[in-house]
Amino acid sequence: MLVQACRVCVGIALALALVGATANADTSFTETYEAGTLDVGHWILTTNSAEPRIIETTGGHPGGYLYGEVGSAVPTWSTASTRYQPGVNDDAKRDSVFVGDYYANNINHVGADLEVEQAGSWTQDRTVTLQLVSWDAATDAVAFEATYSLPDMPRAPNGWKHYDFAVDARSPTIPKGWVFTRGDGTPGTDAEWATFMHQIDLVGFGYWKPGYGYPSLGVWKLGIDNIHIGTQ
Repeated sequence: MLVQACRVCVGIALALALVGATANADTSFTETYEAGTLDVGHWILTTNSAEPRIIETTGGHPGGYLYGEVGSAVPTWSTASTRYQPGVNDDAKRDSVFVGDYYANNINHVGADLEVEQAGSWTQDRTVTLQLVSWDAATDAVAFEATYSLPDMPRAPNGWKHYDFAVDARSPTIPKGWVFTRGDGTPGTDAEWATFMHQIDLVGFGYWKPGYGYPSLGVWKLGIDNIHIGTQ
C-alpha cells in the first residue's frame, strides 16, 4: 500500500509539474509569410475580404510579405475570430493564435512590421494604432474595445518600420496608455480589463487614432510582415 501511495504521489507531482510548465510556456508566434509557411491569421485590409490578398515572395522585411490595397479613411490590417460579427465575412475569419484568451496565454506584447507603399490621404494627426475587440454573442454587439496609439506621425513612414505594443494581459489595472471602453463607448474598469483579456475576437493595426475624423481620398497600398504575438 505504501508503494502504491508513493506512486500516486509521484504521479500527482508529475501532473502538477506538467500543468505548471504548460501555464508558463512561451506561446510566442510570428507570421513571416516566407515560402512554405502557413497563412495562420488570414489578415485582411480594413475587414474587406473582397479585396485581393497578395502574398508577395520578395520585397518584405525580408522575403515574403502580405500586400493589400484599399480606399478607406481608416486603413487597418485585421484578423478576427469566428465569434466576431457572425454572418459578416465569415470565410475570412480564423480562430488563430492572434485571437482568443490572452490572459491564459499570458500575452505581453503584439507587434508587426508595416510599410506604406502609397498613402491614400495622410494627415499630420495619423499614427499607428493597435486595436483589440471582444464580441458579445448575447447582445450581438461589441462587448469591449481597447486601443493604443503611438505618437503622431506628421509624415507617412518611409520603408518598412517595426511597431511593438505592450499588452500586459494579466495586469490588475488598465495598463498605461490604453483607451479601454465598453461597447456603448463608456469607460471600462480595471476589473473589466481582465474579463476582456480572456476573449479577444479582433486584432487590428491601423493608420488612425480613436476619436478623429479622417478624409477618405485615394488608394492606400500597404504591406505587413512579421506579425508577432508573445509572452515576452
